Amino acid sequence: MKNKDKNISKSTYVVHASTDPLSHHGIVNVPVYHTSTILKPNLDDYRNSRGKYDYGRIGTPTSEASEKAVAELYQMDDAVATPSGLSAISLGILGVLSSGDHALFPDSMYGSGRRFVEHILPRIGVSFDFYDPQTSVEDLSSMISDQTALIYLESPGSQTFEMQDIPAIVRLAHDRNCLVACDNTWATAFYFNANAHNIDVVIEAGTKYISGHSDVSIGYVVSNGATAKQIRQYAKLNGICVAPDDHYLTLRGMRTMRVRLLASQENALAVASWLQDQPEVIAMRHPALPSHPGHHHWKRDFTGSSGLFSFMLNPEIPFSAIDAMVDGLALFGIGDSWGGHESLINQAKIKRSITNLPAGTLLRIYTGIEDKDDLINDLTAGMERLRKAMT
Repeated sequence: MKNKDKNISKSTYVVHASTDPLSHHGIVNVPVYHTSTILKPNLDDYRNSRGKYDYGRIGTPTSEASEKAVAELYQMDDAVATPSGLSAISLGILGVLSSGDHALFPDSMYGSGRRFVEHILPRIGVSFDFYDPQTSVEDLSSMISDQTALIYLESPGSQTFEMQDIPAIVRLAHDRNCLVACDNTWATAFYFNANAHNIDVVIEAGTKYISGHSDVSIGYVVSNGATAKQIRQYAKLNGICVAPDDHYLTLRGMRTMRVRLLASQENALAVASWLQDQPEVIAMRHPALPSHPGHHHWKRDFTGSSGLFSFMLNPEIPFSAIDAMVDGLALFGIGDSWGGHESLINQAKIKRSITNLPAGTLLRIYTGIEDKDDLINDLTAGMERLRKAMT
């Protein structure tokens, strides 16, 4: 982007992020640099590591463009790309913790991240506890010890979409000399300003909205100052890197990120509002709806909502009827992940240590960028199949 204006909106920024055609012979998008070896003109330059790039794993113009674009989108110092959202979670945690430290994680944490915490942290001498994501700040404060180095946030929570009191938790953490990490995949930099909320480590699965087309696995860890340098060094020492084609596809997806977010948000609100009125639905979990228990936190801290939410069906409905509803859907694929162009549905798999959910079957929906009326018509037919299967 020539003559970059720092006051432009994020919507405009993503269209032009990391583009400088004059640096690439007039080519609009940064080319894909496939390389491991990078040659030096002489032995003295090699000996002293002169030049911008030394080795493909450490960085190329393609990876630099991808990471710079995400860092600037968050208005933070650095973004380190990783091969997946889960690897971004592990880097964001391991990059700031040491043996003997203690960390706190919400009970609603993303399942794969939770398994990483449970299985890996004890092996490296890091202790941890899960906390109720809707706990009071006073109760959370009582869980902090002299060894606590990190408080992890995920708001809304995975599958069940609990909203946390982010400003209060950040103030508590910093008063007790703890870092705060936040998984911001649901909201992205568009709908939650992590830097303005003083988050130390931001984690986002670029697999979702940034790349946006269900064909890339990538994650980002974004941070400032000394923390950013520490995480960058940890990634380098562990050989964490992303293939150049994935960087390129992610950058290409980012160009349409804003318009996809808007369409996905509109569809989700329409679909969730329709589902909320169905008699078989006993609970709706969409933070942007006034009926959501944490709606006041969403309204205060967020500027929009994504296409991901869940709803709970009456526990008396048998799986055979639910299967009839879901299996016959034409526009909702059955699968994991989300953030792409296509709508998805699955049955939520939930593990909790200290919080309980009401009885019922929890279904998670992601609305893509299809026409919202078509999505509602598809679900209407699904509900008719469910009712018919129960007669």
